[in-house]
Amino acid sequence: MENSEEARELKTEEKIKHRFHVLAVDDSQIDRKLLERLLTVSSYQVTCVESGDKALEYLGLLDIQEDNEYETPSLSTASKPQVSKINLIITDYNMPGITGYDLLKRVKDSSWKDVPVVVMSSENVPSRINKCMEGGAEEFLLKPVTLSDLSKLHSNLLNSITHYPPCDKDEQEDQDDKEDAIVNSVVNSNKRKATSSEPSERRPRVKELHVA
Repeated sequence: MENSEEARELKTEEKIKHRFHVLAVDDSQIDRKLLERLLTVSSYQVTCVESGDKALEYLGLLDIQEDNEYETPSLSTASKPQVSKINLIITDYNMPGITGYDLLKRVKDSSWKDVPVVVMSSENVPSRINKCMEGGAEEFLLKPVTLSDLSKLHSNLLNSITHYPPCDKDEQEDQDDKEDAIVNSVVNSNKRKATSSEPSERRPRVKELHVA
């Protein structure tokens, strides 16, 4: 009976994860492909763009003059540029033009401010990490990113599942009801685990880890 309950909870978790849409931003094609593969293996929906400009354009935050022709962003999925929702943004710090920190600040000053932003870097610079965390980043990951790193982001995704861009009021309420039912299912599952006789191991958040 216990195994059956755990199987149902695991299935629910996988269904919820599959609904999460992650926007990954990195100017390195190799790092971008690696991140896309890791996110896909982790059952997340993922869209990859190669610059901060493309990310802002995808989110509708880039001012584009009507009389200027521009190229449609090169996306890793068949999604249209006008996205319905984003649950997490993962961005590299060092990028030409708009850096990961610039992107973080633009997102936090926009209608997407409630979406968690995770910043990545191959350089371990404490001042850079502190600046991003103070600027509103949820986590700061050192590259290369691993599956273990992604597993620690799941709680951030749960916090963002009900965030949508402005839309019709009735449509928004309908979406909220559906998402609330999903979140409540997970919360009740976590409560059962917390009252279990066997203590569960708590995964440390990345920003609580000491940087060597």
